Amino acid sequence: MMYLRKVITMNIEKLEEAYKHAQASGGDFTEHLKFNKLLLSDNSYEIIDYHYDLLRRRENMDFYYDIRASFTRRPNIEQFLLKKIKDEKDHNMLADILQILGTIKSSYAGKLAREFIQHEQESHREVATFVLGWVGIEEDIPILTHHLLTEKNSKLRITAASAHRQIHFRLPELKNKLLASLKQGFEKETDDEVIQWIIVMIESIALKRLGLREDKQDPDIIHGDLEKAKLKTAKFLAELDLG
Repeated sequence: MMYLRKVITMNIEKLEEAYKHAQASGGDFTEHLKFNKLLLSDNSYEIIDYHYDLLRRRENMDFYYDIRASFTRRPNIEQFLLKKIKDEKDHNMLADILQILGTIKSSYAGKLAREFIQHEQESHREVATFVLGWVGIEEDIPILTHHLLTEKNSKLRITAASAHRQIHFRLPELKNKLLASLKQGFEKETDDEVIQWIIVMIESIALKRLGLREDKQDPDIIHGDLEKAKLKTAKFLAELDLG
């Protein structure tokens, strides 16, 4: 047992040294890749725990995102994370747990997202919203509608709109309910940036061209005449039978 502890300690020290080297590389992607490969080479509990604690270090956000993404590639991490939830006090870590559980499509992600979407911090509600898009079911559509209509931050309203399409990818039979929800958002929204994304989501779900399209290279860019698209969308929704 003493020998095993010594080996684990040495492995963690080796990883820590490699982490500092990658951190000092100034954002070198190759160094980040080498470190994550080394990190994932050991699936002992102690190393997984070390990997988990690395998520607390956010001095270099690109490196942090790489480390978080690599955590999803570990086998059998669901139970590890569910144990961590019970004692974790850091809300940012809880948001990471939720995102990782959502990424691996854990059956527990939906329940956690429904709790987290009520969080006072916008960044946490954002995570919960897109996770509901990944794993949500019919009963989650009213939750998304509520946030589409009431979030003060336009980014969160866009996230809520986008979550509708994510649900449709998995559950196309909910098409009409999702369109009815987006219709409410379209009719209430006053911010053109949000409106354009609502229209794009309606186009995607209804398979209907309304005058806007996402850029093939940059998903954050939308092409088209928004004013004309608004008129087409209003007409389309008015004639749409969502019963």
